[in-house]
Amino acid sequence: MSTEEKQSHFIEKAITLLEKKGYDQIKANHPDYEQPGKFIQQGTNEEIMPDLTARTLLGKDYFKVVEGDKEHEQSVVSKWKLFSNIAQIKNGQFFLLVPYGKKKYTKELMDRYNIQANLLSLSR
Repeated sequence: MSTEEKQSHFIEKAITLLEKKGYDQIKANHPDYEQPGKFIQQGTNEEIMPDLTARTLLGKDYFKVVEGDKEHEQSVVSKWKLFSNIAQIKNGQFFLLVPYGKKKYTKELMDRYNIQANLLSLSR
C-alpha cells in the first residue's frame, strides 16, 4: 500500500469515528469530501492543510494523521503547532489521529516540543 493509499485509508477510518462521535460539517483531504481550508505557513509560504476539520457545538476541531516521518520532523512539528494554535483561535481542539504503532513516537514529539493536542487512536 502506498503512502497516499494509507493516508486515504486512515482518513476514511477517522471520518467514520467522527461521525459516530456526533461531529458535523466534516471536511477532509479525501476525494469524496469537500476539502478543508488551506493555510500559508509564514517564512516558507508552503500551503498546508489539515487532514480533516469538523464542527461541534463548541467550535471547529482540526485533525492530522500522524505519519512518523523522522526525516521531516521539524516540518511535522511546525504543522502540528500551527493547527493547535488555529484550533484554539476557533474555540476548537487539535487532534492527532494516531495509527497503530505510532503512539510512543507521537507522545515523544508532543512532550519534546510542547504541542497541545489530543490523541485519537486509529485501528489497523
